Amino acid sequence: MITQRFNTNIEWRNYWAPNHYIYGMFQLIEYLEIHIKHERHTEMIEIGSYMGESTMLFASSGLFNRITCIDPFEGDEEFNHLFNYTWDEVYSEFLMNTRYFNDIITLHKDYSHEINHIYKDMAYDFIYLDGSKKYEDVKKDLELYLPKLKDDGIIGGHGYQEQFGGVIKAVNELVGEPDKIFRDYSWVKKL
Repeated sequence: MITQRFNTNIEWRNYWAPNHYIYGMFQLIEYLEIHIKHERHTEMIEIGSYMGESTMLFASSGLFNRITCIDPFEGDEEFNHLFNYTWDEVYSEFLMNTRYFNDIITLHKDYSHEINHIYKDMAYDFIYLDGSKKYEDVKKDLELYLPKLKDDGIIGGHGYQEQFGGVIKAVNELVGEPDKIFRDYSWVKKL
């Protein structure tokens, strides 16, 4: 199966070497290892988990005691159109990629703006936004989930690149320019 991070296809990401997606995640995880206090219970939220590739990498890092994933597994997705995938296939791939971490991963099959109220404020060490890349959606996720971060928390996401101008605009408006942008265009801001 062609995937976004583990087995990417040059047809989908023809403007960079295909291994940038995986190396960028390694850089992000290394950054998190340096900047998250490991001596306490650590939790993260991932908005937009898709096939669970980044979820598996976050879980494999050992940095988090609990990972909450939010993804409705429905809607318009370029990758599904390009490779003729159904949402059932994507969801099955998510389950396969995360199968070793069922004890720390909780999945909510819903939209982030529909369930933000169930998460406690000031409870999370890291929040990673990788859902919609539209300005309004990124802005809404930032507004709804920034209060969920601990005082020394880190907000981040994917798609801080010219192709996704809405991501850049929303991030810069709500948290300022990122502290770091990685090879896969993931970004982070320590608050």
